[in-house]
Amino acid sequence: MPTNKHALIRYRVIDRSLRNIDRQWNWSTLAAACAEEIQKTTNEKVTLSERTIKGDISSMRTDEALGYYAPIEYDRKEKSYYYSDRNYSITEAPLNKSDSNELKSVLSMLRQFTGFRHLEGIENIIHKLELLVYESRGEEKQIVQIEQASNVPGQQWLDTLYKAIQEETALSLRYKAFNKEAVSYVISPYLLKEYKNRWFLYAQNHDKSALRTYGLERIQGLRASLQNYRVPKDFNPEAYFKDIIGVTLDPKKKPVRVELEIYGNTVNYFKTQKLHHSQILIEEGKKKSLFAFTLIPNYELESIILSYGEDVRVVKPVSLKNKIAKRVATMRG
Repeated sequence: MPTNKHALIRYRVIDRSLRNIDRQWNWSTLAAACAEEIQKTTNEKVTLSERTIKGDISSMRTDEALGYYAPIEYDRKEKSYYYSDRNYSITEAPLNKSDSNELKSVLSMLRQFTGFRHLEGIENIIHKLELLVYESRGEEKQIVQIEQASNVPGQQWLDTLYKAIQEETALSLRYKAFNKEAVSYVISPYLLKEYKNRWFLYAQNHDKSALRTYGLERIQGLRASLQNYRVPKDFNPEAYFKDIIGVTLDPKKKPVRVELEIYGNTVNYFKTQKLHHSQILIEEGKKKSLFAFTLIPNYELESIILSYGEDVRVVKPVSLKNKIAKRVATMRG
């Protein structure tokens, strides 16, 4: 199904033309009207063939993904197309200018999410919505940019893993951890999680009978396994991630009280965006403030602390304080 911007414009022009009963519309006059509108809208000159226009009419009539089911008929005597239902329009409820602007803003944000081919159904919905608002002339001014890269490493595995989780299918995984040889495992995949523009898979490793985390960019191959899928017994994503920041969890560790001394303007960042849902403000001063958290220290927490440099100091626990000091001491200047 054509889903590019030109196709959207053509559908709209054909619809508008067929609602104009004062003219007769054959493929040639429809092609001319579409080409004129495309040039006006996109500044591009195009020549449209009979095959293109007739293909558009066929799609408008029968394409399930478009869902128009337009009652387009052909009068052989007059050699022209028309709507058998004079009240029909592919845009039965036209948007006012305010609605159109709101919708364009939402579409702009939606278009920044990529990676899953299983979202093609949503793509079709987006195309239909764009059809309602395409009249706006000129280039869109980007106002919002979401932190979602279009080439996230490992995203080529997303659809295979999504389908396996949905259908509860075991997979044979070939995986190469950093600085190690590639190894093959049989896994039962449970959850896909994105963190800081990287994708991670949570799955049970059949050989180890334990939950493991795999970075998608380190996956070298995936194929269906003959082994039975192992349904998770106690894996609840909300509970699993409740006591950590990021993706790394040592199941043997328990949450502890972490206290951080925050200096300067960094205090405002902690006030306006909590580092963790357990965050509380213990003491507030002019030069520094003390925040407390109840969580399991992990690599992601350490990285965040280090990212603030001299503006954050670990007070408790001593084990975390020593680990940060050791990492600072080994930094390459």
